[in-house]
Amino acid sequence: MRFPYGGYGDRAELVRTAITRTRHATTTPFTEADVLLIGDTPADVAAGRAAGVRVLGVATGRTTTAELDKAGATAVIPGLEDLRPLHALLR
Repeated sequence: MRFPYGGYGDRAELVRTAITRTRHATTTPFTEADVLLIGDTPADVAAGRAAGVRVLGVATGRTTTAELDKAGATAVIPGLEDLRPLHALLR
């Protein structure tokens, strides 16, 4: 098995857990406003929104840019070929 470990369950809780673990692993303070979740499904967008973080929707899977936008993504891009929108969100 190439990737024997993974996270399964409530996606918003997984985002919160990642934030908590990162806070414990670093001395650099940050808030949820500093976090950017990158996802390609409406469920990813919903998880990020529920966890209070910004979400970049990337339509590289089965979901369209319109569907990601409708789900409430902070920003939506069709793919990762042009990273300027990502860089703008990271500023």
